[in-house]
Amino acid sequence: MRRISAPVVLSWLSVLLLVLGSAACSASAAEALPTATIRVHADQPGAAIAPHLYGLFFEDINFAADGGLYAELVQNRSFEYFPCIGWNPRSEQYHPLTAWEPVQRGGGQGGLRVERGVPLNRNNTNYLSLRIEEAGEGVGVMNTGFDGIPLDANATYRVSFYSRWDGRTRGPVTVALETSQGEQLASHEFTVRGDQWQKFEAELTPTEKVDNARLVLTTTQRGTLYLDMVSLFPKDTFKGRENGMRADLAQALADLQPKFLRFPGGCIAHGHSLQNAYRWKDTVGDVAERRPNWNRWGYHQTYGLGYFEYFQLCEDIGATALPVVPVGVSCGFNSPYQCVPVDELQPWIDDALDLIEFANGPSDSKWGSVRAEMGHPEPFDMKFICLGNEEHDTPELHERFPHFVKAVREAYPEIKIIGTSGLGPSIPLYPLMRQQEVYSSDEHYYESPQWYVENQTRFDEFPRGGPLVFVGEYASRGIAQVNAVSEAAYLTGIERNGDLVDMACYAPLFARIGHTQWNAANMIYFDQRRMMKTPNYYVQQMFSCNKGDVALKYEIEQPKSKPEPLQAASVGIGTWGTSASVKDATVNGQPLANDQWQVQDGDFAVADGAYRQSDQRAMPALAHSAAKIDAQEIDYRFKFQKHGGAEGVLVVFDYQGEDDYMWWNIGGWGNTMHGIERHSGGATSTLTQRRGRIESDRWYEARIVRTPGRVQCYLDGELILDHEKAQTGLSVAAARSDEPGELILKLVNPSDRALQANIEIAGVDAVADEASVTLLAADAGAANSIDEPSRVEPRVDRTPAGKQFQRTVPAWSVQVLRINAK
Repeated sequence: MRRISAPVVLSWLSVLLLVLGSAACSASAAEALPTATIRVHADQPGAAIAPHLYGLFFEDINFAADGGLYAELVQNRSFEYFPCIGWNPRSEQYHPLTAWEPVQRGGGQGGLRVERGVPLNRNNTNYLSLRIEEAGEGVGVMNTGFDGIPLDANATYRVSFYSRWDGRTRGPVTVALETSQGEQLASHEFTVRGDQWQKFEAELTPTEKVDNARLVLTTTQRGTLYLDMVSLFPKDTFKGRENGMRADLAQALADLQPKFLRFPGGCIAHGHSLQNAYRWKDTVGDVAERRPNWNRWGYHQTYGLGYFEYFQLCEDIGATALPVVPVGVSCGFNSPYQCVPVDELQPWIDDALDLIEFANGPSDSKWGSVRAEMGHPEPFDMKFICLGNEEHDTPELHERFPHFVKAVREAYPEIKIIGTSGLGPSIPLYPLMRQQEVYSSDEHYYESPQWYVENQTRFDEFPRGGPLVFVGEYASRGIAQVNAVSEAAYLTGIERNGDLVDMACYAPLFARIGHTQWNAANMIYFDQRRMMKTPNYYVQQMFSCNKGDVALKYEIEQPKSKPEPLQAASVGIGTWGTSASVKDATVNGQPLANDQWQVQDGDFAVADGAYRQSDQRAMPALAHSAAKIDAQEIDYRFKFQKHGGAEGVLVVFDYQGEDDYMWWNIGGWGNTMHGIERHSGGATSTLTQRRGRIESDRWYEARIVRTPGRVQCYLDGELILDHEKAQTGLSVAAARSDEPGELILKLVNPSDRALQANIEIAGVDAVADEASVTLLAADAGAANSIDEPSRVEPRVDRTPAGKQFQRTVPAWSVQVLRINAK
């Protein structure tokens, strides 16, 4: 059969949509397409699909909160910035006057400095001291926001600040919105009296639309003026909330119809260390009295978006709250690893218990009264608590985690505990979660698109009887159509296993352009006023808004794809955080001499007849053969000895270049696992794993047998891993809705060839002759951008249906059909 390229399919499909809404193609065209037959048994229910399956995960990464979802337009409003560390290139450049500049007009003279002598309160210790020596036409300060302040003409903005004089001085303070050239757009004059802190508020209405405005505060009174908590909010926030959310970003979340919101992280729950871990009590109460913090990603948080606002946002978008609390250990990716002494755990445990009281307690309880004073006397009806996030499998965690579980169960037995399986598809902590009998266990992985396609049956054979599974963070490390479709294929397996997988959410959620620490796979990108939804977003929306209530059994018959032949490629050797020696390397019986390796990274040299890598800091150290092997069966062997380090040895194969190869990682993941990994697109993804370790100062023999579509790994003659590439083809999810007589069919094609789907609906008396269809189709590499946000979008139409009907399934596409049946 001839293969139709994606551009041809999409062009043909667009014409067909105009005529018949992508109806069945002509007989001659249909014969040219590979055919899949799908039989849906509407009278044979499978697993019930969790009512809260699809939700959201919010973490303050990539400036997702301040400068993002949180609508505050002033940056560093309380002068609390200082140099910090993290993945943000600006981390070490922060200082108390970041985003602030002096203003001196018409002969005015003065100076700025930040003081701490008489603070606004004990949590907000810094404030601005403005010394006016000559008033002139005004001396003051301006804030430039986050890359400029966006303003809309005739919109209303709430401005507020705290101020006082040094002594009994009385004088005017003018607050103005100005363009970057100094043109005034709106202003208000206040009178500040005396030496006691007072709050001042007003509404400003600019006369022009401006993208890079600034907020300016000036006075024409000599003396020393003090300022703190200078704030500017659009009045038009999401749901009109004061201290609220940016309307367009919050609406994008609501449009996903999420059933839960997991917050506030993520790695920021741990902080960079225990000293700056996320403590929810610092984030509630008056925003002027909250204790700001810096986060794991290397920038500052005002905590204006705090736990009260998270719970309120959940109500506003119809989502159940899934708060995450730390469990007394620091982030396992940071060194040194820190743990709260067991005899000092109680305050951390109390934080978890008090959070439940804050959310659900009566308004006259200690923490319930805080909620009530903030404007919500009724409980938030919290049902879940997440204990920990992505912890590493350490003895310290095993010792501490049960204390939290026991305390929550005793105080609040109705609260469902969500534990953590750790990072990676090997889910190292699932046995501990099973032992602790938590409600569900949160697993995270960021893998390649191919991994999601090949692992869509992951949960079919997953052992039952333990905790349910919460897929709490996942993404395929990219925002092109190929990524979105691959993730959709994985979601079909999640829906099919609704008895096991209870919740799922994509991550990360938001990224501010120009301020990203993770730029590979965010769902929504934004700048000062624009927003771009990725194809990944639309896949989440298509699944979340078309979930169904009960999975239906189905059968599918489709042509199998043959494994692609092996391309000529090099083999190699390597280490990760380890020193090791290699000798007696052969490929198909032919020796590879020590001088035949080309070093990519690391410290390789011949020593005692072996090829030794000595740099334990290299992650990875890698050398590959100069010649490529061109054969359809490759038998690659060598002996190795580990000398030191925390990790293991890498057997490299299919090496096409520095960003395109595979390896067998022997004794990786802290010398706890053996696994096959693929490196491409700047990321490494795990294809398969099993537990295992290697000893130092012992010779092992490694062997890989590589054939088309298959990799077999032997260690000292024992078959350790046997990975076969999964057949790619149509992925299907079938369900029925509780609405009478509605069937929901999802068809995902994660391949470069179009398919013809012959669909049969069995177990029904009648099927409507027309159905609604939502289609997301594009070239594999197609993606949206902030300047072209609509390049890839789903289209909604009508299509012929019946007990038997046909659908064309374009290459790299996702479609959802809603079919009325009797």
